Amino acid sequence: MSLTNRGMTDLTDFAIQFNKNTYGIMPGSALGVSCVPSGRSTEIALPLVVGGPSAPTQPLTNIQIALKCSLGVFYFQTQYSLHILLEETGACDQSQFLRMWQSLPDTQPHNVQGVRFASMSEMRDKLAMNNVFAVAERVVGAATHFYTSSKLCDGSVFYSEIKVANNMQAAVVATKCSDAAAIAAYQTAVADICTAV
Repeated sequence: MSLTNRGMTDLTDFAIQFNKNTYGIMPGSALGVSCVPSGRSTEIALPLVVGGPSAPTQPLTNIQIALKCSLGVFYFQTQYSLHILLEETGACDQSQFLRMWQSLPDTQPHNVQGVRFASMSEMRDKLAMNNVFAVAERVVGAATHFYTSSKLCDGSVFYSEIKVANNMQAAVVATKCSDAAAIAAYQTAVADICTAV
């Protein structure tokens, strides 16, 4: 987080608080800054944890924040990508994937343009770094069908089929999950991973 003081006096007495949000994200420590001198900026890393007070928000990935300093209290909101809440324990085997895929209802697929991978191997590695795990892969016609699983911090498991065009420039993500309200945010997160530079 970057804090910039464009005022004539030093800013002190910093504190931060998050409102209740869907997954109970909250600061993992106090805001680590005591003073931002006039005309200066400072960079701070604020660790986040889950487990705080939760309540559904719209959109699902919205956080309302209050930032206090010697000038007063400032309120703002931001959205995050759902992939930051995916756990390292989200991998499953093919039999579990097939069983769940057949038991969950179909959902609206998400089209992704501007995929930024040179190969399926590179895509698989980048998704795995973000806790989206490969279950299986097969080539059908002009596309590679890539099957993945992921687990959210609340225990929700996402099962996806990602159809990637052979030119590696576009994909379609179809996802199933028992928490239908989280599917759109998950598909957007997968699209963000696939199109990030």
